[in-house]
Order: sequence, then structure tokens, then C-alpha cells
Amino acid sequence: MTATPDVRARRPQQHERLMLELQQEAKFPAFRDILLFAAAVGFTQGRRVPFTAVAGDPIRYDTLVGPSFADTLVSMIAANEVGNDPEIMDNSRLQERVTIFEEYANGGLEYIQEIVNTRKQPLGLIVFELVTSALTNDRPPTDIDVEDLLSGATW
Repeated sequence: MTATPDVRARRPQQHERLMLELQQEAKFPAFRDILLFAAAVGFTQGRRVPFTAVAGDPIRYDTLVGPSFADTLVSMIAANEVGNDPEIMDNSRLQERVTIFEEYANGGLEYIQEIVNTRKQPLGLIVFELVTSALTNDRPPTDIDVEDLLSGATW
């Protein structure tokens, strides 16, 4: 078994104020939790935004993935992003997975900031609406191709 490299997740400087407000007003217990939420929002919105200016100390990967779902979230986002490259899950590419995660978190924070700027609502309500929207299926049902449906059946 190989040891986990010392990989850390960075926080984007341009959203440091928003992250502090999310922690205080929306009651996120830690920056880690904000990044996890923002990455999910960014991925859902298709927003991957690179950044170079970093705020504060980076978060150790072991701390970032403290919640049991977090490592899975980071890995699923990366696996979906790179497509047909199963090697992305290799321990040697952990930094690449974290960079993809950071960029989606930055995109999610950018999206949240746009909502804050346009709706003028409390952050707690905005977070609530984002979570509610993710948990409800407001999208119209899509037609299922019979060929696709039957291709998975074994006779």
C-alpha cells in the first residue's frame, strides 16, 4: 500500500469574502464544507474555472475528505471530467483530481456570487434554494430510446 502524497486543496482568493459570509451566515462549519458544496454546485452548473490567487493555508487532503462522501465526490467529479481515462483514479494522480475539484469549487463560488449579486437574498436562503433545486427533479422527463432500453436486457 502506498502512502497518500501531501496534497492540499486551495481556496480561491477572489471568493474569500463570500466564503467567510457562507461560514457566518449560511452556517457552514468549515471552509472544507464550503469547498465541497461549491464544487458540487460548480459541477452541476458546468463551471470549471481555474485560478491562481490563493487565500489562506491550503486544506490538507485528509482534512478535505473527512466527511465519508467527500473522497467520492472529488473522485467522481474528476472521473466525469476526464472521461475515458481510468488512470485518473490512480494515487499518483491525486493532485490532478484535486485541481479539477478546486476549479469546479471556484466555478461554484462564482455562480453563488452571481446569485447573491442579482437576487439580493440572504445567503442561507440561497444555499437552501440550491440544495432544494438539486434534490427535486424539476426537469421534464426525457424520451427513452427503446434501442437503448433493450440493449441492457439479456434474454
